[in-house]
Formats: sequence, C-alpha cells, structure tokens
Amino acid sequence: MNTFSFFFIFIGIVFLIMLIAVGVIIVKVIKSISRTANNVTNTVNNTIRTLQQVSEVTTGTSNIAEGIQRASFEYATTPRTVSDLSSMYLPKISKDFPEFNNTEMCERAKNVLTSYLFAIDSSDPSQLTEGNEDLKNKLTMAVKPNKDKGYTEHFERIKTHKCALHDYKKADGTCKIEYQISVQYIHYITENGRIRTGRDDQVTQARYVVTLVYCQDRDQVTNFGDMALGSRCPHCGGQIKNLGDKKCPYCDSDVEIINIYAWSFADVTETT
Repeated sequence: MNTFSFFFIFIGIVFLIMLIAVGVIIVKVIKSISRTANNVTNTVNNTIRTLQQVSEVTTGTSNIAEGIQRASFEYATTPRTVSDLSSMYLPKISKDFPEFNNTEMCERAKNVLTSYLFAIDSSDPSQLTEGNEDLKNKLTMAVKPNKDKGYTEHFERIKTHKCALHDYKKADGTCKIEYQISVQYIHYITENGRIRTGRDDQVTQARYVVTLVYCQDRDQVTNFGDMALGSRCPHCGGQIKNLGDKKCPYCDSDVEIINIYAWSFADVTETT
C-alpha cells in the first residue's frame, strides 16, 4: 500500500469517527429536546388540571371555557359594592339638620342618577328630574360632544341597587353629602345606527357618586351654581348663616328652617 492510499484511508476513518461523534451528539440533543418537551407537556397538563380544579371550585364546571363564560356572566350581573358610612356621618348630619331624612334623600339620589342617565340616552337634558345649575351644566356638556360627533350614547334597562351615605363635608358656606349608588345598565355608543363601542346585549355593573349640597351662607360660597339656595328670616329677611341657627342674628326672632328645600343635587360622577 503506497502512501497516497494510506492517506485516503486515514481521512476516511477520521471522517467516519466525526460522523459517529456528530451522530452521538445529535442523539443526545434529540433526547434532551424530548425530555424538555415532555417536561413542558407535563407542566402544561398540570397547569390545565389546576385550572380545571379552580374552575370546578369557583364556577361549578371543569370546562375552562365554560367556566370563563360563567364567571363573566356572574361579574356582569353582580351589583357593585358601595361604601356605607352612615353610622359615622348621619349623627353629625342629624345634629346640623334635625329635619334631614336620609331615606328620602337616598331615593331622590337614585332618581337623579336614573334621570341623568336617561337624559344622556335621549340627548335631552330636560329629562333630569332635579339638580342645581352645576349639575344641569355638566349634563349639557356630557350630551353636547356626542351630538357634535354624530354619536348616540345609550343607557338602557337602567336598574339601581344599593344607595349608601358615603361622606359629609362642611366648607366655604356649604355642606356636601355624597351618596354611593350601585347601578346596572346596558351601555353602548352608536354612530349612524352602528355600534361603535360597548355591547347592546350585555349588562354592565357600575358605581356612581351623587353629590348633594346645602348652601346657607351665600357670602362665603365660591363657584356655586345655584345661588338661589339659602335660608332667610321670615320676619326681617336677614340671611341665616350658621348651621342649625334657630334665631335670626339680626332681629332675634325665632326661625324654623325647613332644610329639606335648601338641599340640591350638584354632581353625578361614575367612580371605580
């Protein structure tokens, strides 16, 4: 055997060894990938089983897709909670305003919220049942942009749930009471009869704050829309400025303030 033949044999052997080595490496890589794939598969299967167990416990079905649908339906039909702080604030309000009827005001607040939403739905601010100039102006500003853009905002099947006294503040000659109200409705916006946002077949749960104000000292009030509110002495016409005053500071006559007529709804705002 000459040197040239020996060289080719050597090269062939080296090449064969290299092929075997590469084959071994490839086999190891394939086994590693297979093990990783099995681990991933097991992890996915374990995750799915866990989700099925959670779905079974929370929604009553191990079918994850059906469970999501049930959970979505339950969320859409469960009223939002409201923060009831009446035990804290009602005694203070009753002290300042003995004639104040919280139950009646809750009902009025719910009616104001409902009429406010109806007014937006009909693009007719006159649908608002009551409210001062601040609330009327806010409603007009809520309706106008939709009209300008050619949109129609819909609030349908409105139903109020709980109403709770949430806050009471006194400042700058006014008193403010906030009611939190949970409400459900179908809400969507259309343009030329076609739905732009929202859905017309799904109920939405929401929570609103309806603000009630009482103005007694108009000299201290700033940026207050309804300046017709306040209390005057029926004898001399003097302004009754201090909360709970039973005597006129000018003529010392006894006065009986019917506070219920001095309260006015000033704001409606959706809250998270």
